[in-house]
Formats: sequence, C-alpha cells, structure tokens
Amino acid sequence: MLRVALLPVLTATIVATDFHAALSDPAAAKQTAATLSPTDRAWKTLKQHYDTPPSPLRQLPDRMYTQKEIRDHYADVADRAGSVADEARAFYTRYPRSPNAAKAKDMYFEMLHAAVSFSGKSRIRELEVATAERIKNPKLDSNARFELSMRLLHSTVSGRQYESDDAMRQELERRARQLARDYPDRPDGYAYLVDLARVAPLPKSVALAYEVLAGSKDRKLRVACRGLLTRAATLDKRLDLTLTTNDGKSLNLSQWRGKPILLLFWDSASKYSAKSVYIVNNVYNEYRAKGLEVVGLNFDDDLTRARSMINDYKLEWPQYLDKQAGWTLRERFGVESLPLCWFVDKNGVLCELHGERNPYGIAEKLLAE
Repeated sequence: MLRVALLPVLTATIVATDFHAALSDPAAAKQTAATLSPTDRAWKTLKQHYDTPPSPLRQLPDRMYTQKEIRDHYADVADRAGSVADEARAFYTRYPRSPNAAKAKDMYFEMLHAAVSFSGKSRIRELEVATAERIKNPKLDSNARFELSMRLLHSTVSGRQYESDDAMRQELERRARQLARDYPDRPDGYAYLVDLARVAPLPKSVALAYEVLAGSKDRKLRVACRGLLTRAATLDKRLDLTLTTNDGKSLNLSQWRGKPILLLFWDSASKYSAKSVYIVNNVYNEYRAKGLEVVGLNFDDDLTRARSMINDYKLEWPQYLDKQAGWTLRERFGVESLPLCWFVDKNGVLCELHGERNPYGIAEKLLAE
C-alpha cells in the first residue's frame, strides 16, 4: 500500500474530511425562525447542513455492494459536500460583515476537501485555488504551508481511488512530484515517488528511482532507490545469493541448480504476509515432490515473532532472518513493501519479481520447463 495511508495506497488509508466539525450556537437555536434576521436564518440553515453527516453505506443483509454501487454512493456524498461548500461560499459572499463569515469560509474549505476526497473530481481545481490562497497567508509558518499542501495531496489522491488504482497512482505521482518541487528540503514528495517505484512495472520503477536519486539527498531514500536499481538489474540474470539460515546452515542458491526456487520476502507485521506464508507453504507442500524449493527471507524487527510464526505454521523450508544479518538483504534489494515472491528458474535466473500474484501458475510453468 502506498504512503498515502495510499492507498488500501495506496488505499482506504487516506482519512476524508470530518463532517462533524460542529460550530454550536445554543442561543440562536432557541430562537424561532420568525424572530431571526435573514443573516441569522441563513447561518442557522448552513450550520445545520454542515453538521449533518451523510448517510453511511450500511451492510446489506443478503449480498455485498457492487463496485458501481459503492462509486455511486460516494459520488452522492461528494455532491452533497459540494452543495454545502457552495452554500458556505454564498453566505460569506453575501454577508461579509457577519461575525460568522470567517467560520463560513472555513466551512467552504472543509467541504471542498470532503467533496474531492469522495470522488468530486470536478472540484479539484477549485480546491487547488482555495489551498493556494491559504498558503499565501503571511502569518503561516513553513510547517503550516506544508500541511496544507499535504492535505491537498491526500484529498485528491483519495478521491481518485473510486476510479481505479491506476488513476490513484497517476494522481499521487503528479502531486508527489509537485510536493518535491515546492518543498525540496523535505523528503515526503520523493518518498511517495519511491513508494510508487516499488509497485510500478520495471521500466517505470527504474525511471522513478533515477529521478529520486537525482533530486533527493535523503540517505534512506537513496539506499532504497539503489536497491530498486539493483533489483531491476538482477532480473533475467542468474541470482547469486548465499545465505545463513535460521538453523545456522549456509545456503547458496546454486546448490539447487536444475530446480525452480520461490523466494518469499515477508514479516509477521505486514497485512498480507501471514496469508502469503500460508499460501506459499501450500505451494511448497504441493510441488516439493516435483522439485520446487522455497526459501523464506524474513524482515521482522522482533525475531521472536518471526520464530513463533515459523513454528506455528510448521514451516519446513529454510528461513533467512535479515535483521540478524544486519539488514544486508533489505538494503541490497531495496525491499520495503511486503510480501513479495520472487521466482528463480532451473538455470538460476531470476525470472519473476511479483510471483505473489500467481504462485501456483508460475510454479507449474517453471517445473514444466
């Protein structure tokens, strides 16, 4: 998942604007509509609309929602937020001297963010303009300006997730690049580009890695990019790898020449690693008699958890504990996003960097060669 808390990151990780930011006025609430001035009446109506949350997407009793139904729901939420934004703008435009005009401007900004976060793509330009106006405020320090820019990135990327993963990644790439230009002394923009490089097709991954190396001075990001480039250069070549496994034995992949090998990069903390360990173990048990070999490459900070998981799953394939070795493999290959499955063919050539997408099919193909 990407950094943007992108993204289930790409992606349910970006938090949308809160609809519950109440601006209470108990005294006004007790007045009847007949005694309120036009300004107070307009404010009361706006405040009521702003404080009313959208209807949630409740679980259906007999089925799951379709993707279209989910998209349509959030499009309606975005439209509603946009309508409240328009109402707030109309208020502070018509009543600029009202004591609530400044609050209405804040409402407008919040509802624009909400609209864009929930797929209101047509309001993106408007949100950009409103954000730029706030960034120009001379009273803001650099941290506050940066937070406004980051929030713009989060909202625009979040909204694109309802289109497709590709749309979300394209938006993130554009926003991350702009963030890196606007705040060159901060690593965040380049860090998003590195995250994208980790999941991109190889040519794109290489291009992004070189871009970050050319622009960023952050040591951690530069190490990650060099690892990505090493990984790219290793594909379609013999993988030279010598490891000391958790039982203290030395393992060189060349000793399995003539057999396909699956390398599982995992840790116990990653969201999908437990499932991957389970699946890879099943792949191993199904194809080991036909010649498949499996090696686990673990990146746990807490080796106690790693060993516990190895024991719980009764894993019979060797494990390399990278922390114990000083993170040598993590830096060498720039591994951060887990789990990953690499496949090495019978000739020792690394032929697949994302075998987790189809481990059974790739294992069968390599065994048949």
